[in-house]
Amino acid sequence: MNQISLLVELQNLDMKSDENASARVLLEKKLADTAGLDAAHAALERADKQAHDLKAQLRALELETNGLAEKLKTVNERLYSGRITNAKELAGLNQDEKMLARRKSELEDQELALMEQIENADNAARDQRGLYEKIAADTNARNKKEHAQLDALDAADAELARKRDSIRAQLSLETLRVYDELRQTKKGRAVAMMKGSSCATCGYEVPSGLISRVRAGTELVFCSNCQRILAS
Repeated sequence: MNQISLLVELQNLDMKSDENASARVLLEKKLADTAGLDAAHAALERADKQAHDLKAQLRALELETNGLAEKLKTVNERLYSGRITNAKELAGLNQDEKMLARRKSELEDQELALMEQIENADNAARDQRGLYEKIAADTNARNKKEHAQLDALDAADAELARKRDSIRAQLSLETLRVYDELRQTKKGRAVAMMKGSSCATCGYEVPSGLISRVRAGTELVFCSNCQRILAS
């Protein structure tokens, strides 16, 4: 294989390596993107907190209701014990009973309303947990697939490196210097194939005097327009 053919093969390997590098960046970006999972987890935490806060409110109401029930029981015992004969005191106890019973009824109504809210909040938290678990499972499956793709890229890059090293060992230092510089300045494409009598990369018509030299493949011939190495 002549020097130009080797350069064409080297460029193919280098461009494939570049493609792999771009693919790696995309895969690593996907792996680092946890926005969807984070959002689902945050929503789950909000739903759990709402249910927890409502239950705390219910417990506070139940404590207050139980306290009122004890007070009401004490008032009723005194009111109907027959030991209280003072009319004013009886009237006061009767008024206390009504006030405590009314407040207890209000609290019980609030408890019922809270119980309904808690049921809805528990249902919402359960649904959100299911959604989070689905997103987490999907994310884990996707990550597993993407890690496998990264492993495949690692294996492919190792093989590409082996082949590149083999080809570079067959090229002169000056040829490699020119090729590497063009790779940097020409966006990774140092070698341009001929298409008919034109440079396939830029479309420039190659002078007839250069075409035979390009086809011989024994020297570096450059496109007069884009300055890339020409290959047939």
